[in-house]
Amino acid sequence: MIFWLNAQLPPSLSQWLTDTFGVNALALRDLNLREAQDIDIFTAAKTNGLGTVIITKDRDFVDLVISQGVPPQILWLTCGNISNRDLKRIFISAFPEALTLLEQGEPIVEIGRA
Repeated sequence: MIFWLNAQLPPSLSQWLTDTFGVNALALRDLNLREAQDIDIFTAAKTNGLGTVIITKDRDFVDLVISQGVPPQILWLTCGNISNRDLKRIFISAFPEALTLLEQGEPIVEIGRA
């Protein structure tokens, strides 16, 4: 499983997720997809064959999974605009359970404020 962080998330979060949870996480800028359209990101994730999960605040990716199916899976952040510190707190609290749900095949997992 590999996590792609959508462009509206801080790129530094990818390394933090890797260090904190031992997962493979990359920011879209590291994949040369930072300026890509949502559908192009979705298509790239669908075809890469690595069990990609897109972490996003963007509802469009949820709609794409609903209309086109998985892969990729979506980790949908519904916490609004918050500080990086608060975002990390949310991940510390919710990511382990979200990871379990993703591993069980859930197509869309939502994380919001506790």
